[in-house]
Amino acid sequence: MAKVKITIYYTPECPKDPVVSSVSEALKEAGIDDYEIEDILLANDEEACRHKVLGIPTVRVNGVDVDPTFKDIGKYTSACSRVYKWEGKYYSVPPKEMILDAFKRLGILK
Repeated sequence: MAKVKITIYYTPECPKDPVVSSVSEALKEAGIDDYEIEDILLANDEEACRHKVLGIPTVRVNGVDVDPTFKDIGKYTSACSRVYKWEGKYYSVPPKEMILDAFKRLGILK
């Protein structure tokens, strides 16, 4: 299996710690040892536009958004406004189960 790259976009107003915790739990549960976590601090909407971030926090696995319903609508922002819906509940960070699902969708897990 190739190295898994996880990118976390965050801002000072929307810190990365809860996201890193969720990502770490998913990696541990999946038994993935070969990974890299890149965290990118966005200072403004221009940087969000450059990275095509629709809101904070955003998590990508190998360049793909972890949200299976993600659609790039072209409105990029560094605001701490991203909400994740998973199994009928809303979350301010992607839950571990959503990240595990992303691993499966991307063929990282069988």
